[in-house]
Amino acid sequence: RHRNKFIVGGVLVGGSIFLTRYAQQKLKEWQEKETLEFLERNRKHQHFESIGRTCNQTILNLSAALNETISTSINTEEVIGTLKNNPENKVALWNELKILVFSKAACTIYSNVMLVVTLKIQLSIIGGYLYKDPNSLSSEVQERYLSLCQNLMDLGFVKLNRLMERTCRKVLEPVNLTKQLKLSDLEAIFWSIQTAIATDNDNPIEKLRQYIVPEVPTSNGVYEKIVKDTVDLLDSDEVKALATHCINRGFMVLVEQLSEYYTSNGVKENCKIIDSDEFMNPFNIRKPMAKVLPIINGLFSKKSLPDQFLQQLIVYEKLQLLSANVYESFLL
Repeated sequence: RHRNKFIVGGVLVGGSIFLTRYAQQKLKEWQEKETLEFLERNRKHQHFESIGRTCNQTILNLSAALNETISTSINTEEVIGTLKNNPENKVALWNELKILVFSKAACTIYSNVMLVVTLKIQLSIIGGYLYKDPNSLSSEVQERYLSLCQNLMDLGFVKLNRLMERTCRKVLEPVNLTKQLKLSDLEAIFWSIQTAIATDNDNPIEKLRQYIVPEVPTSNGVYEKIVKDTVDLLDSDEVKALATHCINRGFMVLVEQLSEYYTSNGVKENCKIIDSDEFMNPFNIRKPMAKVLPIINGLFSKKSLPDQFLQQLIVYEKLQLLSANVYESFLL
């Protein structure tokens, strides 16, 4: 009479045991898979962080050489030294100093952005290749590939310098040395320089690739492949838009540093007596162009602008995201 009950009970118990063991097996497999994926993500993250540190150190080393090239090529100190001797052509020298100082500012911002964006891309490509296969890129190939940035500091910089001087001369020649300038007036000048550069045939952002890779290789070796990949990225709208955004930030940093001088010195120069509770808006303070020039030049002689701007670029989240996206794309 109880035979069917025993059979059904046996099936249920056996089925429960089977399902339990099956569930345990699947849970174990899932846990192992999750553990492996976690370890893989962690290994990838550590590798990417290591590549990032290498990239930042490379940027610091090369930017020091780049900024030294800028200081040597755009020698404002020589003109200032001549002016100290009170020469007869001092007005002409002051006007030349005006062009040189603004050219120096523009060169510093543009060239450092171009260098940082390029190195972020290059090191991320190298990182992606090495993560997949540590032997995929020899040290010779890596060294040759990274030396592309030397093009920017050699012929690329000569081309960039000519563009900046030509542009600044066109924008600033009408601005008299005695003209009283607010910070907003300086912002307008910087914006005019950027606009003129953006419409020039040698626009370094639109033609970023040509400043870094003057000639695209035609053969199909591993070196040629990563160079072509770099060229594609430098020519992309995303990278151009990001570089333009970084340049805007560079001029913002310059205005912020200038505002400190306007605030600290402007009150004394513009007002004889100020109540302790009265607020002097730095954007309402005016300084003649002739007094602004030494201030801007001092930001470079003390390396205040290049250093602060570079530190901001290195940790800028949008550049970090670019690095991560490029790195991930070469893992596929």
